[in-house]
Amino acid sequence: MIPVKIRLMILLGPLLAALPGCNQQDSAGYIEFTKTEPVTPNNKTETANQAPVDVTSPAETVATPPSPAETPTATSPDALSATTETVDGSGTKSTTADGTPATANAGNPQTTSPSTEQPGAADAQVNARTVTSEQSGLTGPADQPTVDNAVATETREVKLLIPEKRFRRERPGNSLRVGYDDIDLLKVLNMEPVPPNAPDFFPAWLKELDGKTIRIRGFMYPTFVATGLTEFVLARDNGICCFVRQPKVYDIIGVVMAEGETTDYIANRPFDVEGIFRIDPQADDKDLSRLYRIEQAKVLN
Repeated sequence: MIPVKIRLMILLGPLLAALPGCNQQDSAGYIEFTKTEPVTPNNKTETANQAPVDVTSPAETVATPPSPAETPTATSPDALSATTETVDGSGTKSTTADGTPATANAGNPQTTSPSTEQPGAADAQVNARTVTSEQSGLTGPADQPTVDNAVATETREVKLLIPEKRFRRERPGNSLRVGYDDIDLLKVLNMEPVPPNAPDFFPAWLKELDGKTIRIRGFMYPTFVATGLTEFVLARDNGICCFVRQPKVYDIIGVVMAEGETTDYIANRPFDVEGIFRIDPQADDKDLSRLYRIEQAKVLN
């Protein structure tokens, strides 16, 4: 008996031979494809690594300059609002947003160009000797306070209110401890205002302070330079330093540091100064502008 597999092969053999191509040679059974090249941008076919194509027309890519109305100038509100003020060791300096100096007449349409500007024309604000109090935010003169010597009411009669006075010795140094009340001419002599010849009315004990080494406590009046000070003004209270009020001539003392001694600006706190006390009236337009001075001084924190 013939197996089943052999019988199937006998039956299917003629059918398979009748299919197209099955009885052809191998060389005739393959199709010849044309040779292909790698895809490149030259054949206008985009690849994954190809940069995006700018389809904007040349007319649209040309950058047009802004109109004069859109460009900030030295006289436009935009440029003026960009002006800032900074304070350095030489004063208040006005600068623009790009860091260039702004002249005092920046708001004038006829402002001269930098090439024709006269030297020093932009230094008007730089040389203004004013500072701003850190505590109160008020602005006032630096280094030399303006003295209030005006008469609010009628002139007071000068009379001696403190005929005698004793001072405590400070150690080390054996200096005399003096307070602002001791040199307050309203309290000592009922003197208001203070005339240029005020020392002529001083009691003996006040005159004898001249040339003595004293120690007094006060506040440093705002200075124009913050470090390496060799001179400054010592004020009675912090209200004077914050420009809240003008000082009387006896509320401030000019301080000259000893040779080789310097100090930095001390803000918003009291400290001691030790040195030789001098009565040295200085009149300005027939009014006293300064009265007391301390020489060969040292700052004692």
